[in-house]
Amino acid sequence: MASKKILEAAVDYFASRSHNAWREQFLKDHPDQAQLPRMRMRGGKMVDINQPWAALDPAAQADNKVAAYAAYNAIEQFPKDREKAAAYVHKQWVKRNRDDPNQPQDLFKPYKDLPEVEKDKDRAHIDRMKAAIKAAGKKPKRPKAKRTAEESKTLRVGESAAIRLEAAAERLSKALGRDVTAEELLAAGIEAVLTICESAAPAKRRKKR
Repeated sequence: MASKKILEAAVDYFASRSHNAWREQFLKDHPDQAQLPRMRMRGGKMVDINQPWAALDPAAQADNKVAAYAAYNAIEQFPKDREKAAAYVHKQWVKRNRDDPNQPQDLFKPYKDLPEVEKDKDRAHIDRMKAAIKAAGKKPKRPKAKRTAEESKTLRVGESAAIRLEAAAERLSKALGRDVTAEELLAAGIEAVLTICESAAPAKRRKKR
């Protein structure tokens, strides 16, 4: 059983994507109605459901969330039986829409008597809710801290190497009679290595010719 926080997030995820998927298919099937209102009774009032989720009337959003809860309950009851879960979704849809005159009457048949194309819609509800629960349960990734330009220029060494550098800098400071930092010692060492590399490079190139 999902926590209340995950359940609510899953319901929002499911409802918004289900509505937008329905609208995308509706506009594909009826391109001439893209700018026309599609009025339906939702929550006791007539609202235009031909709107993207973000612009949808709260009453219509609430209706979509009822369908989301039905899909969640179906999975809770039949976690390993997709067909029984889909049949439960259809049964709940019939209860909610039996008084809607806009719905085709042949959709009110029992799930087992529906054509496969209609069964697939109920199955899709189950699949989408499972995906919603999975997405809602994921922990958000922590953004990586951005390094400043100064930090990017800083050469980092391991802890043991840093200890050796500090010890070497202390010994050198005593020998020279002035303070020498580990950073200065590291920079001097890098400069020495680069000088050796630069002087050796021409010789290597001559050998390759």
